[in-house]
Amino acid sequence: MLKKLQWSFGLLLFFFVLPVIAGQLPFNKQASTPIKEPEDKQVVFAATNLPEQSALEQTKEQEQTNEQTKDPFKVLLVFTHSQEAYQPMVKVVSGKAAVYDEKTNIFNLKDTISKHFSMNGIQTDVLDVDVMKELKLQKKLFPDAYNVVRPYLTKRLEEQSYDLVIDLHRDSAKRNATTITHNNESYARIAIVVGAEHKNYRWNTAYAESLSASMNEIVPKISRGVISKSGDNVDGRYNQDLTKEMILIELGGIDNTEEELNRTIAIIGKAIAKSFITEKQS
Repeated sequence: MLKKLQWSFGLLLFFFVLPVIAGQLPFNKQASTPIKEPEDKQVVFAATNLPEQSALEQTKEQEQTNEQTKDPFKVLLVFTHSQEAYQPMVKVVSGKAAVYDEKTNIFNLKDTISKHFSMNGIQTDVLDVDVMKELKLQKKLFPDAYNVVRPYLTKRLEEQSYDLVIDLHRDSAKRNATTITHNNESYARIAIVVGAEHKNYRWNTAYAESLSASMNEIVPKISRGVISKSGDNVDGRYNQDLTKEMILIELGGIDNTEEELNRTIAIIGKAIAKSFITEKQS
């Protein structure tokens, strides 16, 4: 009995001491120095082209700034013979054919002109004076129209500067002289008049010739050319002595339709952009 107790006690002691002995064995020991996890290292690549990129970005930003601050091309519209009319347009409204009308006239084209000019990057102002009405109020005759509008135009030019001033008229010529067909569409032809009785008329002529040439490049023969006027029975200046950027355009004739006029107005806008805006920006 005593031997059994001794054997049982010895067995219990063995199992009690076994974990302690096992912990001292070398193959079960943990390393005394903790294992560190590898650090994530960021690899930095040298940007050798940064100065070039910065210069390019600055150049682009400067170009965008210049584009935003660029002055628009400004045109002033003048209608010295404000009640000149086109027979087909008057007939649609009143049923009668007339070449002068107080309501349906060339002055009423100002909004159409402004719209087409705006589409070509042109800022348009209108000298808002019914000159023919002023003639009657001042009891003056038709040839006095340029003198009547002159103070209004002078005042405007003192207040603002323009890249181009256009005095728009309707020619008295018949349809065969004022109409042309291009690509199966009819256009009202134009003529540009320059008064040669002032010292700077060559400047006005240069503007007129440039615009005429550009229009003919877009629609061949739409411009009848530049007509220089001086001598008896003509004004000789047409107020173009007030600014070298002023020209007079005969827009179609008495027989041209509204559709033909609209097509030609669109061509005038494109030609102004081609002749003057591109040149101004270059």
